[in-house]
Amino acid sequence: MSAIFDALGELHPVIVHWPVALISTAAVAEAIYMAKKVEWFADAARFMISAGAWMTVLAAAAGFAAAWGETFAGDAARNFSIHWVGGVTVAVLAFLAWAMGEGSRRTGQVWEQALYRILLFLAAAGVLVTGWFGGRIDLAAGGEGNGAAAAVADFSLTILTAVWY
Repeated sequence: MSAIFDALGELHPVIVHWPVALISTAAVAEAIYMAKKVEWFADAARFMISAGAWMTVLAAAAGFAAAWGETFAGDAARNFSIHWVGGVTVAVLAFLAWAMGEGSRRTGQVWEQALYRILLFLAAAGVLVTGWFGGRIDLAAGGEGNGAAAAVADFSLTILTAVWY
């Protein structure tokens, strides 16, 4: 069991890019839909937030496995705490946004759509901040601190993709 847990923990740096990219791209797609009223962007946003929400579960599981047995002190402990709370918060926000998006699609209620957008944009901001703190943890552990750079790169690719369409 320990080998499986260790292997899952090793996958955390790979898996985390999926929810970062999906959730931030969902927010950009929804923003474009709000501006241009092209239905395709709303559909894309709903698909990406649902996929991103489920990927947060995998990323969190891998993160918990990676942190299992680790001890942190000083700034690393603070960064880890913020990253851990941020990761769980983003997962909750992503699932709530997905639920509200599906609800507003079915009922057409304006308040559900507004709440969906608020939750979606909070999840997008949260996933980028959480990724930044993940990079700080990696940097403190002697890594390259690529988590923060990767979060920015994921978001930059999101913007380029959105502009392309």
